[in-house]
Amino acid sequence: MRLFIFSLCLLFSLSISAAPKNGETAPNLLGKNGKGDEIKLDQFRGKVVVVSFWATWCGYCLKELPALNHIQKSVGTDFIQIMAVNYKEDMREANGIMRQMKDRKLLSLYDRKGSVGDSYGVEGLPSLWIIDPDGKVAAHHVGYGDASLSVIAKDILRILEKYNPDLANAR
Repeated sequence: MRLFIFSLCLLFSLSISAAPKNGETAPNLLGKNGKGDEIKLDQFRGKVVVVSFWATWCGYCLKELPALNHIQKSVGTDFIQIMAVNYKEDMREANGIMRQMKDRKLLSLYDRKGSVGDSYGVEGLPSLWIIDPDGKVAAHHVGYGDASLSVIAKDILRILEKYNPDLANAR
């Protein structure tokens, strides 16, 4: 009986994904695009990748998305790619919000069942991950506020400059 209970506990603990820590390799699957194609992190190797999990009911998410889009528009896509991954919602709901964003430059992805978010250990929204050009987690932020945006921007800039020293010299 003890062996059975131990086996159940072990099986349960293996099914729960812990959030990857700074310096660890980030999960490869990021979600699906509007065509249903899987988008993977290794497609963006060599770039800083920002992944933000969000939902339409999350007011803070709806404030964060335009700020992230502004960063993508300002920096371009040579060195960074920002992805907004809708978490556990129908694609039509998310599309309604994304259509309201004028001149959208960030990528919209979908995680209908939450399996991608689970692999990232998402527990609260928005949940933002900054991944370095080598595919390692460089920073993780949960929640949003006026102060958090400046911290996120500084983290992105720090990582961009670390991997692209010419950007640091241009400032």
